[in-house]
Amino acid sequence: MTGLREQKKSERRERIFSAAVDLFNKKGFSNTSMQDIAEKASLAVGTLYNYFPSKNELLLDIMQEEMEITITGDDALFNVNLQNHDAKDIIKSLIKKIYSIPLLLNKESMKEIFIATFSSDEHMKKGIILDIELMKAFQKLLERLQKNNMINPEVNSYNATKIFYSVLLTQMMMYIFDPELDNEKLFDNIDEIIDLIFQGMKP
Repeated sequence: MTGLREQKKSERRERIFSAAVDLFNKKGFSNTSMQDIAEKASLAVGTLYNYFPSKNELLLDIMQEEMEITITGDDALFNVNLQNHDAKDIIKSLIKKIYSIPLLLNKESMKEIFIATFSSDEHMKKGIILDIELMKAFQKLLERLQKNNMINPEVNSYNATKIFYSVLLTQMMMYIFDPELDNEKLFDNIDEIIDLIFQGMKP
């Protein structure tokens, strides 16, 4: 009985997530109400509030759940089989996988959500916790690559993680606020920067 209850709860959350993403993309984050999301998900608005006290909480939960799948899921790139793979390609694929989570939303909704997140200490703290967890998983991947002699074992994995994560955040900010930067250009930029990191700047 408990298993069935949990399954229904999980299915309801998926309906809420799907409805929210669809509405954020169609109407924009600020123009979407909790009532809109409840109606789209075929729920009473009071039931929706039992799950999430606000749109920001709902969105951060979506991001957190998707990120946890990326970090710990059975097919997570952090758990990739390193055999017959190139370290550079693994990192490129991982960063694109991470980007696929916010890219569920269109650019305008991402901009609104970014501003809304930093308007609240509580929401900003939750976002930072996600960043920290992701960085820890990224560092573990780099250490696996080092143990398999796929990248320089003398490189400080923590500092290397900060470099890659800085690239990820910088490119995302540019994507959000540069109207001419589309998905294709974003990923081209990422590829070029990762190539540069691996090649170094030696003459």
